[in-house]
Amino acid sequence: MLIFRRNYHTFKGAPVTRPGSQTQSLSPDLIKRCADDFKFKYRTAFCKIRDDPLDPDSIVPFTDMYTNLVLEEEYRKKRKRPLEYSDLFKLEVNGEFPKRIMVQGEAGAGKTTFCAKIAWDWINDSPAVPKFVWVLVVPFCEAKQYTIGEIAKSYLSKDNPATACQITEYIRSNPTHVFIALDGLDEFKGKVVQEGEAGSKSECHQPKSADQTKARSESKQKVMQPKSSSATSQPRVNSAEASGSSAERGDIALTDILRSDELATCPVLVTSRPWKVTEIRDNDSLRKLYTFIHVEGFSKNSVEVYIHKYFPEDVAKADQLIQLTKDNVIISENMAPYPIYIAMLCLMWRELGDKKQEKLKSLQTFSQIFDEMFEFLKVHYAQKEIADLDSPSFQAFRSQIEKLMEPVAKVAFTGLQENTLSFQEGDFEQCSDSIETACRVGVLSKEKKLSSIHDKSSLFLQSTFFFPHKLFQEYMAGVHLASLYEFDHNEFNRLIEQVVLPRKEEFRYLLYFTVSRKKAIAGHVMKCMLQGDIEDDMYLDEQFLVDVTFESQDLDTAALARGGMSFLTISESMKAHTIAGYVFTGLGVYKDVIDLGVNGEFGPIISHDMGEIICSVPSLKDVTLLQAALHSDFYAVLAKEGNKSKVHTVMLDVRCPTSASTHYLVDALCSMPNLTHLILLGKEFKEELYSTLNAKASTLQDSFPQISDGNFMFNGVPQADFDSFLQSLTDFRREDTSDLSEEEDSISDSDEEDSSSDEDSSSDEVDNVSDEEDDL
Repeated sequence: MLIFRRNYHTFKGAPVTRPGSQTQSLSPDLIKRCADDFKFKYRTAFCKIRDDPLDPDSIVPFTDMYTNLVLEEEYRKKRKRPLEYSDLFKLEVNGEFPKRIMVQGEAGAGKTTFCAKIAWDWINDSPAVPKFVWVLVVPFCEAKQYTIGEIAKSYLSKDNPATACQITEYIRSNPTHVFIALDGLDEFKGKVVQEGEAGSKSECHQPKSADQTKARSESKQKVMQPKSSSATSQPRVNSAEASGSSAERGDIALTDILRSDELATCPVLVTSRPWKVTEIRDNDSLRKLYTFIHVEGFSKNSVEVYIHKYFPEDVAKADQLIQLTKDNVIISENMAPYPIYIAMLCLMWRELGDKKQEKLKSLQTFSQIFDEMFEFLKVHYAQKEIADLDSPSFQAFRSQIEKLMEPVAKVAFTGLQENTLSFQEGDFEQCSDSIETACRVGVLSKEKKLSSIHDKSSLFLQSTFFFPHKLFQEYMAGVHLASLYEFDHNEFNRLIEQVVLPRKEEFRYLLYFTVSRKKAIAGHVMKCMLQGDIEDDMYLDEQFLVDVTFESQDLDTAALARGGMSFLTISESMKAHTIAGYVFTGLGVYKDVIDLGVNGEFGPIISHDMGEIICSVPSLKDVTLLQAALHSDFYAVLAKEGNKSKVHTVMLDVRCPTSASTHYLVDALCSMPNLTHLILLGKEFKEELYSTLNAKASTLQDSFPQISDGNFMFNGVPQADFDSFLQSLTDFRREDTSDLSEEEDSISDSDEEDSSSDEDSSSDEVDNVSDEEDDL
């Protein structure tokens, strides 16, 4: 581990000017003063937690509500292992702390809070965080086009004379003394890597074209033009300071940091939703630079800790909500791990009566909890004006609220397309009543800020509006998009087919909230995903189909999706939401259908239902079971119903829970009438299955029907008859040397292999077999 221990208190002497530069270096006192300003910024603004996710005024001290998050580190090929927060800065890649870390997590999993925790520990000299001179936390939603020096400058007090250029030069000259956290890459409008280039360089590393130089010059002139002084303004760098002389380098764009074109040795942590991370993963050069970490939200224990912190003076109410999260496994597995959802549940549990609390117990989808939350907000606001909930005037007022929300929903959708998360009054088309009502209801938050951190040509405070969380904007956007289905059907079709589906991973939650509005909408969207002129098979992602279907809670939509399921993958990393979707899509609606334990272990109900899907869905052709801990009921169902299966290809890497389960699996494989491709992975599993097959060989001569038709392959190799299949299995078993498992353990324990072998070496066994299949 690299320890950064240089202390700014030890610097001596007057400020100096770096050779070849006209920018005066920061003095030791000014370096410390900047650090103090950064700490003040974080302590007073960033490291605050709302106990009510919708009320900007419900701020509580960081330690009062912060609850530990579950972290996992990627190693080898897409495998994950637990990572304690206290060990984050002990990570090593080839013997040193990684310079680029990508932290990915679903919406509401706690990514921003994770960054706040790092800042908080830096402020308080926690041993968990090295003694960096500066820690810079940059939310992408606020960064816009600004550079790292400009952003850091905006955090300083008004009387701090440090310039953006001086800050930039300090970071450049002392990259290992600074830690940068870039929060919310998915909220960044641009691309990290432009199409057609493997990576780009910052302007100080390569010459720009005339157009690029002109555009950058104009951009700098626009944001750096001289401005009059004002008591409300902060000291800003002028254009000469920003661009520097011909002998010095300019400021550093965030994209240059992301690509490591600048500050390559500065430790940088980036957070993002998964869909945006693929831009890094898909670039060979960038993928090698990053270490990937997953934030998975709360553990079951952390859920209980958080709820007790929320209800510090009402233990009974806290215990009741904890029991709800245990009794309703949909809430337990789909919602409780995400801080945003558990905070919403806590708020409603605190405010709602017994009857409404009972309704919360039946929640199954993300859309349902948002429906309940927005209903709660509207009723809560309307009650302040009209106390009688049963009166016609109350219903009329509630309808008026919904009408006033329509412009807000439209702005939410427009902003989502452009990745805009904060808005000005003009964005709402002069609908002042809508803005005011949305703020009072809690759908929008409002704050006053300077028109720009640089533009002093218009020095005035203006109102900025934003949703409490991006999920709230996505929900409102879904309300607007769904409304177009009836009022402008052609526009609805255009948006679904040309805007939403081509960016479906980015708009995952928008689709969830849209299809949940009406069954007809869900069916229409599902048809668009399954047919039409769609050529890119990204639309046919099986897990995406079932996730969307589950949110719709519509059996007709489930039937459509079921017909489009051509392959099924069950793995230990599968999300509970997706598992629930598979069950819903395959078998219909059941209460408490999920029986999912920890560590990817599937309980008897879900295991039984998965077996039924494999045996009963006629369009299902390919089944992959990768390290999934399935209950013995799964294998019993396969053995009983396997002869009804239409599956052609089965890829297996599992650990059967009992000897009887292995026998059931063999019986199932033997009876599948359409099985033409069998792929076995995992040394222990192959040994187990071989022993069972060999023991039953005398009774299996008429098994594997496709062998006799000459259509059967084992691990990519055609099999002439049953005996040749057994011989192939014997030969394949012998290929596994006795020290293979020891070698794998050695590799998994090697950090050097963890960092590079996964991405650069030959593909693992799954990929090798898949390639052979493709060649054949």
